[in-house]
Amino acid sequence: MKFQQVYYVLDPESRILWIGGEWDEFALANGGSGARSNAVLATPLAHHVAGVETRAALARMIDAVRAVQGPLRIDYRCDSPTLLRRFQMTIQPMKDGRVLMVHDLRDARGFEEALPHWHADEAAEARKCSFCGAVHQPGQGWNFAEDLGADHPAAVDYVICPGCRAQIDEVVTSLHQRRAPSTPMTGGFGPGVEG
Repeated sequence: MKFQQVYYVLDPESRILWIGGEWDEFALANGGSGARSNAVLATPLAHHVAGVETRAALARMIDAVRAVQGPLRIDYRCDSPTLLRRFQMTIQPMKDGRVLMVHDLRDARGFEEALPHWHADEAAEARKCSFCGAVHQPGQGWNFAEDLGADHPAAVDYVICPGCRAQIDEVVTSLHQRRAPSTPMTGGFGPGVEG
């Protein structure tokens, strides 16, 4: 796999100021020809993040890094229909309210059964966690995408599952308290699902 890392700098208003790494390669490999670096520079990061809860959580983490002037790291998943991909996101403070965001591909492996293609739709009944990739469908609990296989819904509303919400709360709280998180934020396949 060619893609290994994407990094970018946000200005104090969280607009994309600079992009490095394999941003364009990742965008093209995932059907995002309209998201190449020249198209997203100077635009708010929030315009490129699916899901109201996800945008709020990301803003909360960025705000904590700016306030404390310390780094934050958390694992997450960003799967394709054929690959389970684990990333580590690092948010690093810079001068004058800017932050550096680095997304490192830590692991990728093929699904035993390719998932159907899906898209974000805030009106969808099925919900998909933006951090662990688990899916919640009406009348069912949270299930990882690889356990759903062909039953993965075509339309999902991106949210944050209870387990990942607790992980994000802990990483932000621990940063403000200037201590190590009480649970590991890195080293696994991202936060897990609860409830």
